[in-house]
Amino acid sequence: GGGPGARRALLGLCVHAWLWASSGSSAQVFNLSLSVDEGLPADTLVGDLRAALEAAQPQGAVGFLLSEDSEDSPLLDDFHVHPDTGIIRTARRLDRERRDRYRFVAATLLGAVVQVEIRVNDVNDHSPRFPRDSLQLDVSELSPPGTAFRLPGAHDPDAGLFGTQGYSLVQPSEPPGDPEGPFFQLRYGAPGPPPPASASSPPLEPLDLVLLRRLDRETAAAHELQIEAWDGGSPRRRGRLRVEVRVLDENDNAPVFQQDEYRAAVREDAPPGAEVCRVRATDRDLGPNGLVRYRLRARPGPRSPDGDAYFTVDELSGAVRVRRPLDREAQAWHQLVIEARDGGAEPEVATARVSITVLDVNDNRPAIHLLFFTEGAAACVSEGARPGDYVARVSVSDADGDPQREEEASRDLGLGGGGISLSLEGGEGAFALRPGGAPGVFFLCVEGPLDRESRDLYELRLVATDAGSPPLSTEETLLLRVTDLNDQPPVFSQELYRASVSEAAAPGTAVLWVSASDADEPGTDHARLRYALVQLQAGCEPEVPPPAAECRPAFAIHPESGAISTVRALDREAQEEVELRVVAQDLGRPPLSATCRVRITVADVNDHEPVFPRQVYNATLAEHTPVGHCFLQLMSTQSTFVQIKQKQNETEETKFIPRFPIRK
Repeated sequence: GGGPGARRALLGLCVHAWLWASSGSSAQVFNLSLSVDEGLPADTLVGDLRAALEAAQPQGAVGFLLSEDSEDSPLLDDFHVHPDTGIIRTARRLDRERRDRYRFVAATLLGAVVQVEIRVNDVNDHSPRFPRDSLQLDVSELSPPGTAFRLPGAHDPDAGLFGTQGYSLVQPSEPPGDPEGPFFQLRYGAPGPPPPASASSPPLEPLDLVLLRRLDRETAAAHELQIEAWDGGSPRRRGRLRVEVRVLDENDNAPVFQQDEYRAAVREDAPPGAEVCRVRATDRDLGPNGLVRYRLRARPGPRSPDGDAYFTVDELSGAVRVRRPLDREAQAWHQLVIEARDGGAEPEVATARVSITVLDVNDNRPAIHLLFFTEGAAACVSEGARPGDYVARVSVSDADGDPQREEEASRDLGLGGGGISLSLEGGEGAFALRPGGAPGVFFLCVEGPLDRESRDLYELRLVATDAGSPPLSTEETLLLRVTDLNDQPPVFSQELYRASVSEAAAPGTAVLWVSASDADEPGTDHARLRYALVQLQAGCEPEVPPPAAECRPAFAIHPESGAISTVRALDREAQEEVELRVVAQDLGRPPLSATCRVRITVADVNDHEPVFPRQVYNATLAEHTPVGHCFLQLMSTQSTFVQIKQKQNETEETKFIPRFPIRK
């Protein structure tokens, strides 16, 4: 009443008991080998147990008892053995790869024993199969040719010729017609002696993928290969393995700039931090090997005004920026050398030049330069200069702008150097500017008559204005001094000077001072005067010849102060009045002079006694002459003077009024 398993166990127990019972007897043992192809449908005839019995055994229905070779034998699941006829048929489709042979024992009721082996014949019903459908290989692009990479082999459960027989590279990575040939080839071990027909073919190992030439990740970052394993069936069965070869990057490429030389322009008023341009270098490598950083390369030798003095470059972006204020007038052009360096362990380096032009802005005022045509280049002009005479050369310049453009602009404007206009203010028409022919050159010329005595100093303003937007201008004040010529003669304060001096005055007594002035420049020889005397009268009366000493000049004048003084004793009785002429002369070249008259009265002093004409007088007087009758006249002379002093024309003059003798 049990299930199939219980019945199978009971049957086996009975068979073993039978075999044990017959072991002691002379039972006959026969061997029977059968084979059947796998995959045939169920109920396929496999063989007949009776075929193993000898001819002496009856061939009819003898009946058989079965026993399996082992307890786990699936015999009764895969085969049907007829217990009466011994006919063996398949119970289902067989699979050699699951079980390739069966063994069991069949005993007849007559005591004969048949040992049966059923071998399942292999058919090509399996394709070679790799352990996985795909795999990845990481290969350095610097791997040398000949490097082998181990691949897992394909396994085919079929045996013998139906097992895996070889491999081929179905889809190489290189494009067809590549003149350099393929990158890879397969290498696998020899298959060796053929395995038994009932055994499965082992994989052909080892299986290697061999590199034939160097890889280049920058040309192809990956190679997809198809590895095909094939068996010996007809037709062949095949299995494939997809192999993705990822080329590992190495630092085998240097950075490459987009341009060998960059040209940029920046205004000179650009603030620090302003971007001038961007440089860009690319590196075909990956990761750190392709990460480019920029820096300015320092030039050998002494530090130049270029480099990191005025500019800096951003390490990552390559932006070139202004580092400190620029000045086109100091340096109008800069050249940098920028270095691009990748992040490899041994970095690759590339360089590029950056030429930067500093654009001008109107940030400089015009400059005015003066050169006077006088000795010592002094700011002066002679009052004798005539209209049209040159006073100074005036040049204007501007550090801004292009000199060629400035020259063209100056020709267009007529009065201007490089777009600079120059004007003159002040001078009241005495001076003017005239173009000098060359751009930016002018001449300051005399325009009208000059007179130092009327005006000795002119304040002129030169205004230079450039053509910028907005325009810048420079003013320069010029104090132009008019130098003196000896064109003014001396002038005395009076035409006639009067004075009085006592005849008793000692030699050297000052009588008076004469004064003359010169309108020429004070302190110069043109205004410095010298005085001299000219005697107009003789010093002696002809009636009374005095000694010769008294005929020489009685007065002298100091040549610088104009003080007139006595040089000898005076005698009013000899000369009562003296008239002199004073000459004042300057020291110019040629000298100019002026004259004045000086009249000096000699004042009397009581320096003489009365004198009778005769010492003895004889007279006759008649008696009875009435009283009061004059009978003799005696004459004696004595002069008495009354001194009157008065101020006239700021000169002290002494007048002497004589008194006549009184007659008694």
